[in-house]
Amino acid sequence: MKRLPLLCAVLLALVLPVRPAAAQNQVHDVDITVTLATDGSAQIREVWDMTLSRGTEVYLGRENLGDIRILDLTVSDETGETYKTDRSWDTDRSFERKKGHCGLHSISDGYEICWGIGEYGHRTYTVDYTLTNLVKSLDDYDMIHYMFYTPNDFRAEHVKVTLEKPGFEMDTLTRIWAFGYDGYIWREDGKVIAENENPLESSHDIIILMRFDKGTFESNSVQERPFQAVLDRALEGADEPDNPLPKWKEKLYTILGFFMFMGMILLPFLPLIARIIQRRKARKNAFGTLNLSSIDWSREIPYGGDIMMNNYIISTSKDIKAKNNSVASAMILHMLQEGCLEAQRDLATGKVNIYFKEDADFSKIDSTEKGLWSMMLEASGPNKILEEKEFSTWAKKKGSRLINWTQSVKAAGLTKLRTGGYYQSSKYTDKGRTENRKIIGFKKFLEDATLIKERTSPEVALWREYLIFASLIGSAEQVAKELKDIDPVMFEKAYSMPYSDMSRVINLSNSYSRVVSSYAYTPSTSYSGGSLGGFSRSGGGGHSSFGGGGGFSGGGHSGVR
Repeated sequence: MKRLPLLCAVLLALVLPVRPAAAQNQVHDVDITVTLATDGSAQIREVWDMTLSRGTEVYLGRENLGDIRILDLTVSDETGETYKTDRSWDTDRSFERKKGHCGLHSISDGYEICWGIGEYGHRTYTVDYTLTNLVKSLDDYDMIHYMFYTPNDFRAEHVKVTLEKPGFEMDTLTRIWAFGYDGYIWREDGKVIAENENPLESSHDIIILMRFDKGTFESNSVQERPFQAVLDRALEGADEPDNPLPKWKEKLYTILGFFMFMGMILLPFLPLIARIIQRRKARKNAFGTLNLSSIDWSREIPYGGDIMMNNYIISTSKDIKAKNNSVASAMILHMLQEGCLEAQRDLATGKVNIYFKEDADFSKIDSTEKGLWSMMLEASGPNKILEEKEFSTWAKKKGSRLINWTQSVKAAGLTKLRTGGYYQSSKYTDKGRTENRKIIGFKKFLEDATLIKERTSPEVALWREYLIFASLIGSAEQVAKELKDIDPVMFEKAYSMPYSDMSRVINLSNSYSRVVSSYAYTPSTSYSGGSLGGFSRSGGGGHSSFGGGGGFSGGGHSGVR
């Protein structure tokens, strides 16, 4: 549910003369880190990546604060200059007098954090300050309910909010909700992360509601009410995102009306037509062509072999047939190669088991891989040997943790695609489509035994990458057999084990992937920028809701003037 209808937005643009000038400015990225302290305060760092061409100052509205205070404000820019913090801020000063200065401008029920633009062009500003009493002590729980990103004059491409408390693990006992934007919220490495999937319009905001066990904080901000009262109000109006209809859907509905007028004969075929149109649109967006069969085989590993980016494409494309959560298989093989896991045959039973190296060097693996490693270790029991049924037994009790993990994997992949310039403005760039076509080509290469035999070169690093990618598309067993047939000695050198043992390892990794799929199910997404699952009313994370979120602290309006 949109918070500001399109008509209202148009009217505002007409009656407010300053908005058109500010609209020429752009926000590329906003990274907000919230470091919580036991006393309920928080150190806030906001990094704004902007291109500015008009105005004299940037301001961030912080209203509806109640007993929250803003202290210790500092602003610096990409040159390393730290601005002088003025005791009071005069918005009427000239461009030059605001240059190199920052300060708080008092407004009704709050402040505006202000700083001089200084120079036009591409700028990066780092804003640091303290929020007192951010955490509220309720009758039964501790709570945060705050708008961290406010509506503004911009259409922000990417906004990310990270909340952390040193020495405290934000696990499934910490319940989380998000409102006001099209994106998701999840837990990762003991932190809570909220991030948009599609660009934020000027009317959007990011409201986060978090519930902690009573006593997690020692906040002096006490509210005599139960958490359920807060939650009930926040969930009023919470719903699935209601994005404007794409032009193809508008055309489809026109056709639908025509068919309904002509008769109901063709009506049963319309859902099929809609699916075909949507799939063609998604294919064109992702690969730049509707005819995937025209893409020739390729021996080049897409995205430099990056598991997270390749997985995002593979797992969200309906044109690449892959097993659910096959990324877990790829990660297990990668961790074996990097020495974080070991595979050994038990001489007594003849079975090949996976062992954990607690002194392993995790610097070469992604944090989400470390998360999988930790879950597997926890499931393995005292002997630190993960048997097939142990992971399934553990997962039955830890479904929400697996859901959080699968969401963090997909979100991390999308973040990397954005950072690398492969995905911008809710669609793939030419650079991204080029790499995506390599996925199709490399898949063809791996699945064609003749091509592997004739075209592959016996290089250890390449063979390792081959098997990891094959795991992502669910064909690791087939590819391993082909590589073994090409050169058994080379195979054992590349994987530090004979084919018979590797075959068992692949079966184990596939088994663990099936467990993840069984107990961490979330609705699938589409290439066109679909959601990562539905909005969670239970506080387990997932997709945000445009509606709802009422009763928060913070808010206001931000922009350039």
